[in-house]
Amino acid sequence: MTADVASFRLHGHPVSNYFNIVHAALIEKSAAFEIVLAGASQDEAFLARSAMGKIPYLETAHGCIAETVAILEYLDDEIPDPRLFPADSFARARARQIINVVQMYVEAPVRSIFPGVFFGGANSAETVAGARLTLDRATGALARLTNPAPWLLGDEFGYADIFAFYCLDIAERVTCFVYDRSILGETGLSDWHAKFAGRKSSSSVLANFGPAFAAYLIDKNAAYTPEKELRHA
Repeated sequence: MTADVASFRLHGHPVSNYFNIVHAALIEKSAAFEIVLAGASQDEAFLARSAMGKIPYLETAHGCIAETVAILEYLDDEIPDPRLFPADSFARARARQIINVVQMYVEAPVRSIFPGVFFGGANSAETVAGARLTLDRATGALARLTNPAPWLLGDEFGYADIFAFYCLDIAERVTCFVYDRSILGETGLSDWHAKFAGRKSSSSVLANFGPAFAAYLIDKNAAYTPEKELRHA
């Protein structure tokens, strides 16, 4: 028996790219849902709903589920139309491969330099150099794995696109600011990014992200300024 989609409550904050991935997925699924603004927490009550104390987590009729990829898979099972992971097993594996490369080798190293970009802190030269090395390999991998036509897996839009868009969107801001380089340009994904940004779900999610991000930068006294963002050189 599938969950009552009206019971979905998405907990998190629109500054989070992972929150935005799930938000976009819910819109693409035409699900009825409510957003509950929340930050990460190590309080016991929060940990009972999100075991690592992270956002987002999704409150469902079955209980709470955290970790973004797990949430996406749950939504595909509960709301199979439209299905956002491919039905074909090899195509589905390719989607997960792209998601894994983006998460592990783009988002993770970029996140390691968030302190000196978004958090009002500083990054060591070693951390900046280490992130660059991983990004060099990751951009090459993504260029080999993707050839949008118009979506990452061809004419079938899905979770690989959603996941990659919100991770690469924030990564682009960081790499332009720190390294003066466009990973969207390097991977040949600039046109894909622009096409995705025009989707109805993107308009809604990014409309929430913009003011929340601006307020966050002020609150954190962040070094980051948007002048060099999204150049797609």
